[in-house]
This record gives sequence, structure tokens and C-alpha cells, in this order.
Amino acid sequence: MTVDASKTDVFIVGGGPVGLAMALLLHRFEIPCVLVEKNETTTDHPKSRGCFARTMELFRQWGVEDAIRSRGLVDQSDVFVFSESVAGREIGRTIPEPNRQQGPAWKSMVAQDAVEEELLRAVKDSKFATIRYATEWVAFEQDDERVRVEIRSQDTGRSEWWEAKYLIAADGAGSPVRRAAGIELIGPSTLRYMLNEYWRGDMSRFRVARDATGIRVIPRDRREQPAQILNTNGKDRWLTLMVIGQERDERPRPLTDAETIALIRKHVGAPDQEVELINRSTWRFSKQVASSFRKGRVFLAGDSAHRFPPTGGMGLNSGVQDAHNLAWKLAFVLRGLASERLLDSYDPERRPVGQSNADWSYGNYLRFFHIEEAMRSDNEDEVRFWLRDMDNHLHSIGQVLGFRYEEGALVWDGSTRRPLDPRTYVPTDQPGCRFPHMWLDNARSVTTLDWFDKNLVLVAGPAADQWLEAGPAVSERLGIPLEIRRLPTADASYGFEMGPRGAALVRPDGHVAFRMPWTPADPAKQLAKAITTILR
Repeated sequence: MTVDASKTDVFIVGGGPVGLAMALLLHRFEIPCVLVEKNETTTDHPKSRGCFARTMELFRQWGVEDAIRSRGLVDQSDVFVFSESVAGREIGRTIPEPNRQQGPAWKSMVAQDAVEEELLRAVKDSKFATIRYATEWVAFEQDDERVRVEIRSQDTGRSEWWEAKYLIAADGAGSPVRRAAGIELIGPSTLRYMLNEYWRGDMSRFRVARDATGIRVIPRDRREQPAQILNTNGKDRWLTLMVIGQERDERPRPLTDAETIALIRKHVGAPDQEVELINRSTWRFSKQVASSFRKGRVFLAGDSAHRFPPTGGMGLNSGVQDAHNLAWKLAFVLRGLASERLLDSYDPERRPVGQSNADWSYGNYLRFFHIEEAMRSDNEDEVRFWLRDMDNHLHSIGQVLGFRYEEGALVWDGSTRRPLDPRTYVPTDQPGCRFPHMWLDNARSVTTLDWFDKNLVLVAGPAADQWLEAGPAVSERLGIPLEIRRLPTADASYGFEMGPRGAALVRPDGHVAFRMPWTPADPAKQLAKAITTILR
């Protein structure tokens, strides 16, 4: 079929946080892209809550951290409280995760609707990214050189075709694009069937409602259903989560609004609690990872690629990092700086991270069964044990910053790989890892992480003059932009294992691609070989 089509470089389906992050990244690389979202605007539901340290580091770089953080909860609100009701007896609570200053930005317990609004604000006037709401993806076809995408306006019903080099499926857990591409999900599709009730009501009279991200209500009467009340803005908007079935909605009938309000008031423990219902949604509690994150010129990102239990908050965070991993690779290929082989690294890098986050989130989910039994036992030692164990749910800096790409766009140096500890982050400049953070000024406004944005960067030790001399010559010979930086110290306590005369080649996404902790006889040869291995 021959149909006139508009053209762009990258077509993005889905305007949630992942699609918007991809559009913002491509805008920063000055790569033309089009994003379509079937809804009329950003989400009107809080959905995920919590942007962790790595995500907030990226938001800092993109200039949206302050706006997003200002809409989240107060610091040290990453706490779960377990009680018989909001107003009733508090059985126990977790403790906030300690901020050990291992990055320039700490986590923020902020809701997804706020994140989407701020990302849209940052990209909506872009000269390179076009954002279209109320526009539905219909179909695509691809060959060796292009993807043709059919979309339809929900306002007019008019269809149109677009031609792009690549298609990004950021269209959520149900992902019609993923299904059309024939990519299957592996793992259980439904662990629980859930109901979200989003409501408004001032609960500032209760201290627990001001300083905790979540309140787990566990009625003493086992016949009464537990519920999770999530704090979405620290003020007056709340999200009540309840299980309504194992694999489907198993209620005899949905509750009426009046019955829902009465149930919420019972969970609060205050018959006079103001409750204004805003909206509701049902969803499947899943643990699935796609069998592949790529099919030809189609790439999966975010929930279309992985569906985690929400117990851990990794969904949005993993998706934003999917986009961050893929965007620079697309930009390099589209600019002719790398061969299309670079895109082959996306799946082996991101899919294992997705599986790790799925497994970790599922472990958090299982903890709730133990702690609910403990809370009803009145055994203080049992309660204390499971409360301490529950800290592992939110104390996740190792899971957030410590993940490593084992293979992909990197040159492995043979050094011993450390096992991932979800609760503890040990910085290292080992290939595949996030380059360590170190403040570079007394005002703590510039960090080593600021070096990594749009180009490859050669980071040399303080006495690595030969590496510094080799960098510009290799860059000119290969025609690859290369930024040169010298570390002021080789202090291993920061994670710098390259030594004073070594160097590391770091990718635009801040992950180390190559490291040599000494100066070889011909550093230019080694550097050129590394760059060629990664890009060509």
C-alpha cells in the first residue's frame, strides 16, 4: 500500500513518564520525534509514587528536578506505617532510608501525575519533539529501512500515516504495539486484581497522615479487608488500594459511591472524615518481563517491556532509565556516529535490569504477608523482626544505583564482579557501572556526573597526561566527538579504581564503557580500539 506519509526520525507511542522522558531526551539531542498519546492530556491519577536517586539525578540534568521535587512529600517521608486505622492504634513503622550522599540528588516521594505534568512542561515547546494528545496508534509496518505508523485523531476520527526510522513502544502494560510486534511477556500476568480509589479529604489532624508515604491498615478483625492508603501530595489527596480478586474482579458487585465512602471512613477510623471521590481504576498486579526489548526497528520501554509488582516503586524509575539508555544510542546512529549494531546492546543491557527489578519487587510483595500475620499476633518480637525486614523494601539504594550492564556497549576488563546488594551501594568505575559521583566544587553544585550528557567522555586520572594527550587525536581521527576530563583525585573511597595514571571511557548515559587503570605503551591505540568496539 502506498500512502503519503509525514516523516520524522523517531515515533513514540505513549505519553506517560517514559514516553515524555524519551521525547525530552531526543529534544536534547536535537533528534526529530513525534509522540502520540490516546488520552486527552497527562494522567489524572497518581499511579506510581516515588522517583528514586538515579531518576532524580537525571531530572536534575534535564532541568526539572526542582519542579518535580516541589510537588512531592517532605524529606524522610519514605516510611510505611502499620496501624489498625489511620486514627487508631499504630502497630509499628519503618524508618526512612539514610541519605549517604552518594549522588547529587536524593529520592522524592512524588506522584506520577505531577511527574508527567513537569516533563510535558519541559518539552512542549520543543523545536524537535511534537507531542499530540487524543491521538491513537492504529497499526505499523516495518522493513529494513523504516517504520510506517498509522494513527487516528480521537477528535476527528481522521487517520494519517507517519514514516520514521524507529518506533518506541512506551504505551504501558497492555501495550498494543508490543502485541502487534509479536513480543511475548514471560511471567505471571496476574498475582492479584486491584482496585484504586482516588479521593480528596483533609487528614492533617492525623500526624501519621503527614509524615508517611503509605499507611497499611490492618484491622484486628480478620474478616475485614486490609487496605493501603497512599499519600500522594502530603495534603489532601489519597489513594486507597484494595485487593478485589486473585485473577479477576471477584466482588459480587462493585460498591456504590456511598458504600465506598463508608469503607474509606472505616479505614481512616473517623466516621466524620471528609471524603470526595475523584476517580477509580482497576489493574492487575503482575510480574512479567518481555522476551525481547526489540523487534527490528521497534523498541519497548517502560511498562510495555516490564510489569513489576508496585512493591518497590521500580516501574517508573526503570522506564525512565530505559529511555536514558536508548536515547543516546538512537542519536548516535541517526547522526552517523555509530553503526546500527549499537542498538543491539539495548536488550542485553536493559532486560536483565528489568528482570532483577521484577524479582526484587516480588520479594517485597511477599513481605506483606509476613508482616500482616505478625501485626495480628501481638507478639512484639515477631512484629519488631518483620518491621526491620520491611526496611529492605524502601532502603534500596543498591538496587537503584548499583545495577551493572554485564554485556552490551562496553569492553569488559576481566575484573571481579561484585554481587548486587539491593540495600547498599558501592561506587565503582568498573565497566558497565554508573560512574562514581564526586562533588567538584565547595558549593556542591557541580558533580562528576555532570560530565556525561550528549557525548562520549574520556576521564583520566590526575597523573594520566598521556591519556589526555591521546584523546583529541583519537577523536579527530575517528570523527567521534570526545570530551576530555581530568579527575582531581584518584581517591578509591569515591569508587575511583582507575588509579592516578589510568582512564575510563564513559558513555553519555553515565555508564563506564571501558577502563584501563594504568597507562599502556600506546594509549591512543587502546582508546581508539575501545571506541571502535563500542560504536562500530
